Amino acid sequence: MKLTDKIWQGLDGGYRVTYDASIALKQLEQTTDPATIKTLLDELWNELHHQGDVGLASYLSVPQLARLAKTKRLFDWSLLGLCSVIEQQRHLGTNPDLPSEFHDYYHKGLADLKQFVIDNIHKDLDDTTFNIALSTLATCSGQIKLGKAISELVDNDTMDEFLTQF
Repeated sequence: MKLTDKIWQGLDGGYRVTYDASIALKQLEQTTDPATIKTLLDELWNELHHQGDVGLASYLSVPQLARLAKTKRLFDWSLLGLCSVIEQQRHLGTNPDLPSEFHDYYHKGLADLKQFVIDNIHKDLDDTTFNIALSTLATCSGQIKLGKAISELVDNDTMDEFLTQF
């Protein structure tokens, strides 16, 4: 699927209203400016995920985000986390099913994202990025609940509370 396909114009995002994610994804594809990348990832987080809700625009953005992460060498916790949350909510929330015609496209994106994490997790990473990378690896491997649990431990207070109980 290309970012120029007309289908993007009619897809719902996290607010369950139409959101053309291809606009932000094209801008992300074209920029190298870190501030612009952050702004675009923030927009995508806000529009593709809302209080556990995701939509078809969210699902179809995952392979594009995986592609952009790889081609731009963008090993960013925000990008990884967004893809993980979308996949987690696809299984754990009350969200629409992934239409069968997009099954291969979507799952190839998850496989590409998983490989991207494997190829980059050995780098010197800050705690948040490492945690989200582990969450993404679990999530893209089909371990949805484990991926969600790992992502919840990014907060030090939550981690401390967990460790005192176990």
